[in-house]
Amino acid sequence: MSVNPLAIWGPVFAMMALVLVVAYLTFRERLRQFKALRVHPQKVSTRSEFAAALKDTRCADNFSNLFETPVMFYVACVGLFATQTVSASALALAWVYVLIRVGHSVVHCGSNVVMTRFKFFAASMLVMLVLWLVWGLTLLQVI
Repeated sequence: MSVNPLAIWGPVFAMMALVLVVAYLTFRERLRQFKALRVHPQKVSTRSEFAAALKDTRCADNFSNLFETPVMFYVACVGLFATQTVSASALALAWVYVLIRVGHSVVHCGSNVVMTRFKFFAASMLVMLVLWLVWGLTLLQVI
């Protein structure tokens, strides 16, 4: 089945939307805590000061997470597009990855149940590994 290579940008834009939502939640939570705890922003100018002074860093922690392993997702998507090897399976895996990362963010910014969050993280890593394998095998013309 032929897939328009431009379709790979859908999951990329969806991840960007997730980053923007979590950035907004982080900003909103920081403002709320700065006001409630009467903390001057300059007193939390480093990550360790921030964590020590503010009680809830869930969204901020998740925001940071969105710039860690998802970078490999972005590289794969750009690579799939650049090499014109976007397949139906790669596109499906990219969307599954995004949905799992949304679940991870919902848990991380919400209940923050560590084992549930870990399961989402592990599932996202497995999907990303398979995405890279599909791309690599496609490049080798095995698939």
